[in-house]
Amino acid sequence: MKYTPRRITENVNISKTSPLREFFTLLLGILAFLVGVYFLLGLAVNLIAPRISTGLEDRLASLFTAYYAAEEAESPVQAHLQALLDDLAAAADQHNRSYQVHVIVDPMVNAVALPGGHIVLYSGLLDQVRSENEVAMILGHELGHFANRDHLKGLGRGLVLVALSAAILGVDSKASQMLQSLLVTTEMRFSRKQELLADAWGLELLVRKYGHAGGATDFFRRVHEKERGKRFAYLFATHPYPEKRVRSLEMFIRERQIPVDETVPFSR
Repeated sequence: MKYTPRRITENVNISKTSPLREFFTLLLGILAFLVGVYFLLGLAVNLIAPRISTGLEDRLASLFTAYYAAEEAESPVQAHLQALLDDLAAAADQHNRSYQVHVIVDPMVNAVALPGGHIVLYSGLLDQVRSENEVAMILGHELGHFANRDHLKGLGRGLVLVALSAAILGVDSKASQMLQSLLVTTEMRFSRKQELLADAWGLELLVRKYGHAGGATDFFRRVHEKERGKRFAYLFATHPYPEKRVRSLEMFIRERQIPVDETVPFSR
């Protein structure tokens, strides 16, 4: 019998699928794995954060206090703000630690709760408030984040993201450093649910100090007027739309039948 070799019509070394498709499949697989790792580590952070001791939290605070100490400016309202914060902390029965307020000269309209009992108020925010009650509401809101340990949860998620970015891009990579800065800034913010819970906490402290809810919604109303028409931007924001915060606080005030009275002017 004569052997007749068959002609090879296929090259086993060449994939039938597109290389580009294989690349994106691999990339999506890696991203899915990283998202899964981040999700699991995030759950672990949320479980661990409430159990972190104040001593360890104070050591974590050293990562931030040096920067804010350098940026902090002497402000004539510093003593007033600190006294107000002390009164609110006493009203909340948060005697397990001391709290300190810092004023940073920056047009940003924001306040930040940091580990170690530090609250940063930007001058841009203080320029917007018109009553002491509004400031008390803002400080009470930040104390709510401390009570719920939100600041540690945010910090923990930020550190997880920093570790993942360093593992992928390298510690000394320019891209990694930029990503780390962006991720920490993003994760130190709080979820919408956390913000609304902190609003309710701030309202409670406001009523304990002044006996009424005057000024609870004034600041958020003013922000809403300036942000009117920008609702789409809040779809991707961690903070709830200001109008929603106002409605949530008003509903709470009505349900609890809390009186609303005149506010105390904020002297700068």
